[in-house]
Amino acid sequence: MKKAKALLQVIFEQAVFTLSFFATQALLARYLSVEAFASFSAIYSAVILLNIVHGCTVMEPLLVFAKSNYSIGRKLLLQLHLPVALLSLLVVVYLVLRIPDTPPYFIYALILALAGFVAYWTVRSVAILDNKSLKSVIPALAQLAGVFAAIAVIPKDSPYQLSELLAAIGLPLLLASGLVAIGSKRKDAHPNPVPGEKISWLSFGLNNSLSQIMVWAMTHGLVIYYMSRQQADLAANFRVVMTLVLPAQYLNIAISNFGLPRLARLADEKSSSFAAMARMLIAATLASSLVYSLVLWLSGQLLVGLLFGAKYSGLDMRDYFLLPMILAAIQGTRTVLKALRLTHHASWAVAGGFLCFVLVFVTRPATSVSTVFVPTVFGLGLAAFIMFYQIRKSLKVVAI
Repeated sequence: MKKAKALLQVIFEQAVFTLSFFATQALLARYLSVEAFASFSAIYSAVILLNIVHGCTVMEPLLVFAKSNYSIGRKLLLQLHLPVALLSLLVVVYLVLRIPDTPPYFIYALILALAGFVAYWTVRSVAILDNKSLKSVIPALAQLAGVFAAIAVIPKDSPYQLSELLAAIGLPLLLASGLVAIGSKRKDAHPNPVPGEKISWLSFGLNNSLSQIMVWAMTHGLVIYYMSRQQADLAANFRVVMTLVLPAQYLNIAISNFGLPRLARLADEKSSSFAAMARMLIAATLASSLVYSLVLWLSGQLLVGLLFGAKYSGLDMRDYFLLPMILAAIQGTRTVLKALRLTHHASWAVAGGFLCFVLVFVTRPATSVSTVFVPTVFGLGLAAFIMFYQIRKSLKVVAI
């Protein structure tokens, strides 16, 4: 019962995060023009990159090492988080500056929004460390409330529309995260890890980031690419498709985050239960995405127009029904490799997939949103296949 309750809590928190992300995208797609939504999508893709770096260098090492008596405490977490957040923020601002005709006030609003996201992810990480992840639903809901308020108040012809929307997202996130942090009781400090242990989880985080950044480049990064080429229609449609594809992936992230600490402990103990749990985790991620893929196949075209507005109703989600399954395969296999502290294997696998993606991308340039995902499917599909092979043959730990 205790484990079931903990799993439900993790899934509920992830569901609120997913709902906030999904509803924000759907509301703004309906509210903004295609060109304005494409600009927002490019920004949000850069924000997702920031989230990936934060998650891979802070949150996931926390789940693998802090739960395995490696003594990663709150103080060390925040010390690591600060330089990572500052560097990532500079990278995101640079990416946004690549968009033509970016005004200065827009950058100020972007920095405010990024500060809100960084504060939220920090609060979320600490909440996981303290086993109180439900606290982090408050900033996520505050973000959604800010979007509702902005749509109700901001005139559609406002010249500062995107900047005001960013401020309406960032300020509630920042304030709500601050209130959660102030209201949290400090726990006793954990002892500092010995130097060898510190290097171990830093290496884990760097390899983890490398693989995820390449996955980002094959998905969310393309939104920025098409905006830099002033192909707003492709960028906006790509974001709509990704928004509809990702809910199953967020559920799989919740399942992985719940199972990863125990899987890592079983790997440390060289337990015979490791293979069974690894099989179960991979099967759970694939099963959830299979159900979601069937939903997209049966009603994806109807959902696009209903949720995102008539201007996107021409998208046929049946063209992309394989994506949830491919992303689930990557999520499940990466989680097993992370538990084994073999994130460098995942990096090599995704690097192979990324090379395939580049080759297909160069030889078959996208002419419509239906062909945009062809390189992505090939690249991610190859990465998933390589990771399955690594687990079954090279590691000889999990028999799938």
